[in-house]
Amino acid sequence: MSRLKTVKGVFKRPSKRLYLLEILVSFCSLLFFKSLVNLFAYYVVNYVVGRKKAAIGAKSKIHPTVIIRQGERVTIGKECLINHNNVIQAGKFIGRVIIGDYVHTGPNVMIFAFNHGMENNGIPSIKQDYWDADVVIEDDVWVGAGSVITAGVTIGKGAVIGANSVVTKDIPAFSVCGGIPAEFIKKKV
Repeated sequence: MSRLKTVKGVFKRPSKRLYLLEILVSFCSLLFFKSLVNLFAYYVVNYVVGRKKAAIGAKSKIHPTVIIRQGERVTIGKECLINHNNVIQAGKFIGRVIIGDYVHTGPNVMIFAFNHGMENNGIPSIKQDYWDADVVIEDDVWVGAGSVITAGVTIGKGAVIGANSVVTKDIPAFSVCGGIPAEFIKKKV
């Protein structure tokens, strides 16, 4: 086993002038314009197209930083609050994300209606087929910040998902669940 070499020293920050010069030189590079075009395309695909194709109910508030992918298979009910930096990713083929009425999510929630295959050890997972399954979040659900909801899951009406949970199986209605993977904690009162 090799040992990593470590170095101890005091880091001397470049001056503000040097940073400014690097920025100005970057503006004149081909890489800058290529990156700008890529960033614009990414923005349009992830923030504009998905939202345009998704069915979003009346009075729902979708934060401008929410990414909706495969929006034609995303339905969000009325009076929902989808907080900043959420990712809603419908399946690659048929998997839908169906969010009921009055659902609210904390920041950084991820919802995926697909997953990578991993059946064949001889093929890297990134090269294996995807599989899709619907994600259904029923009415009046609160999904805590940083939670991940995986393909094939139904979260029952009135449930609460604790922050930073990973939901890998169905959650009963009116229950409080949390953890990795999310487990039943108590019945909601």
